[in-house]
Amino acid sequence: MRRLLPFLFILAGCVFLTLGIAILSGVFFLRGSDIPDAFAWKPPLESVDPRALAPGTVLMPLTGVSASDAVSAALDQAHLENAYAIAAYDPALSDSARIGALLQLGTRYASAKDTRKAALTFQAAAQLATLSPAIADYARLETYLQAGSGLRGLGANDAARWMTDQAYLIALYTPTLQREQRARRLEQVANAYTTLNVSALSSQARTQSLEASTASVTAPLTGTRVPFVPTAGKLPASPEIEDAKATRITAAKTLQDDLIDYPPKSAKDWSPDLIADLGDALTAEDAARQAYYEKQIAQTKDVAVQITLRRDQIAWLALKYRIARGAFGASLVADWETDRAAIADDWDAAWAELFRLSEAQAASLPRASDIDPAQEDVVRQELTVARWGWSSGTAEQDLIAKCVEVTQKLMDAAYPELRLDVFKRNNRTLFIILPDELYGQGEKALPK
Repeated sequence: MRRLLPFLFILAGCVFLTLGIAILSGVFFLRGSDIPDAFAWKPPLESVDPRALAPGTVLMPLTGVSASDAVSAALDQAHLENAYAIAAYDPALSDSARIGALLQLGTRYASAKDTRKAALTFQAAAQLATLSPAIADYARLETYLQAGSGLRGLGANDAARWMTDQAYLIALYTPTLQREQRARRLEQVANAYTTLNVSALSSQARTQSLEASTASVTAPLTGTRVPFVPTAGKLPASPEIEDAKATRITAAKTLQDDLIDYPPKSAKDWSPDLIADLGDALTAEDAARQAYYEKQIAQTKDVAVQITLRRDQIAWLALKYRIARGAFGASLVADWETDRAAIADDWDAAWAELFRLSEAQAASLPRASDIDPAQEDVVRQELTVARWGWSSGTAEQDLIAKCVEVTQKLMDAAYPELRLDVFKRNNRTLFIILPDELYGQGEKALPK
């Protein structure tokens, strides 16, 4: 038996070592599986988890509070999913504010060890920065650098490399950066590549940073173009909507106060009477709004006022669609949940009309040189809305074709800005900002 003891100890050690390796491998396997595909895309609203919504601030968008204030309140209370839901659904939030919220959420999801949600959020921020015509190159570059840093921290190195490549291209080619800014940004890109163990590109970017900082002649600087924003008119007054809205806000605040005073364990614990009151108020407001939009849109001839009407209608339908998807954490209007597809169709039709009006207004600008840049801004906004899951009426491929057409016009006119380009990787559509000399080259345009 004594002769067997050393053998048994060795055997036991091997068993424990194997078990330890298996456990560690499992941990790393699970960590990897938590990271979403770096190049796949899913609209943010499809990632909202109704079960994770915190009752204390979830109803704020129904209480008359602005989207930006509602996001701030949710973040202050560490109600991350509530803030994410607003970023996913509410068109009233500006693109810059949405990107800022998503970057902050990515960092806080990462701190909460929600790796998958953190990665999705960083990727969404970068996607919006790429597509939005309202984001200047310097802000776009900052978004890529922050998102890339966050993704590296998650171990999502493929996605982080994609962000860093995009940051590199903008830092190198945008005509809107001062010499010192370009040098500093290229240094940041070099550091990011170093962290990713891409030594060749790190060295290349660092050399270009030094060259930019020591250049004796500063290249002509192109000012950031002010994006086209359709002119909006004054919204026609409606006492019926104002009364219905006031009733809905009161009902929402009453339910919100109850949820704060008596925190529910689940949606089943929400007061059914207060839910019914809010549901009735929402239904009454919807009826008032439908009658109002039908009447006003039919009789209004002023394009600027029509644009305002469509924006107001879109904001309401966004709220209605969120309720229909159960994205307030509880069922508020059961009939809307049943009619979810019809509500989505109404929302889509409203967006289509808004873009038709916007295109018409862009085409009628007094200076001919402003028309194509404005048309580009409109189609990029259409792409943003489609990618965000707010509209599906026009196929993405058709929107891309429209973008390519107007981009070619801008290139032919030597309009001084970077271009939105698109290419396929593993059957996934990727959008990227490029200079004219790299436009249309697909994967070959990426830093090597």
